[in-house]
Amino acid sequence: MSVTSQRSARVFAMQLLYAMNITAATVAQCIDGVLKSQEITDEMKRYGMTLVDLVQEHRGELDEEISKLSIGWDLARIAKLDRLILQVAMVELLYRRDIPTKVAIQEAVQIANKYSTEESFRFVNGILNQFARNRNMILNKENSEECVP
Repeated sequence: MSVTSQRSARVFAMQLLYAMNITAATVAQCIDGVLKSQEITDEMKRYGMTLVDLVQEHRGELDEEISKLSIGWDLARIAKLDRLILQVAMVELLYRRDIPTKVAIQEAVQIANKYSTEESFRFVNGILNQFARNRNMILNKENSEECVP
């Protein structure tokens, strides 16, 4: 699967999680509406659903990490979309070892830049870089590159 198709799968996952979040509905109740808004292959849908399942399974620990890393921000004040983008990227970093750290972070930054607020990409980049450094996915600050959309 190419980076481009993986991005489509990540966007699909983000949109499905967002629909579920704002409507308090299930995957089954939201998926058709999300699929109508974009054309994706079965392979992209499967990868996106893997990300959705991982986020749902680990939401508590992901939110705890986001809370710890977003110093001075209450979790409830973080834009829903930014939080979902962070959660999707974090599950890729933690549970999809086939995705390089730099790629997962850069993809999240690009998605935040396109779909969220003007400053979101910086916030997402900072949180994910610190998250990766804390887990030795990035050895030190000199080895991490700030992702710019």
